[in-house]
Amino acid sequence: MMSRQETVVLCRLVAAACPQQAIDDYTPDAWHDLIGDLDFDECQKAVVAVGKRQPFIAPAEIRVEVRRMREDRLARTLLPAPPAELADQPGRYQRIIQANVKRIADGMSVQRAIGAGKPLEGDPPAEWQQARAALKPPESEAKDPRQIAAEQAAEARRQREEGGAA
Repeated sequence: MMSRQETVVLCRLVAAACPQQAIDDYTPDAWHDLIGDLDFDECQKAVVAVGKRQPFIAPAEIRVEVRRMREDRLARTLLPAPPAELADQPGRYQRIIQANVKRIADGMSVQRAIGAGKPLEGDPPAEWQQARAALKPPESEAKDPRQIAAEQAAEARRQREEGGAA
């Protein structure tokens, strides 16, 4: 949960990143009502990500970006099962799974997310390694959008030239 002061800082970041965006003294109050339930650090990262794509940033776009980041973390991390001795305690078993999902979505590593921070022992199972290999590369390793645009433009030129010669 963001404090009101953190919401003011976030609005200042948006004002600095998007100088043409209208932000007044009441904007932090409105934004706190709209995204105050989110984590400040995640919102800050979302502002940077959205600001790289477009000239204006809305609270709804921050919320969508935070959700996307959390879902991406969950998709890239295999959730280990709670201890087998809890299998006959469905309520407790479910609470542990939910807590582990939240910790992983919050950005904790698997080792810190399970079993009160006890690290995993030994190498991960082969199924984990196969599942990780099947995942697409993290966004940080993805191509630069400018590179993708240049490749698409070159492909379009090539197709036009081939179509004009026929």
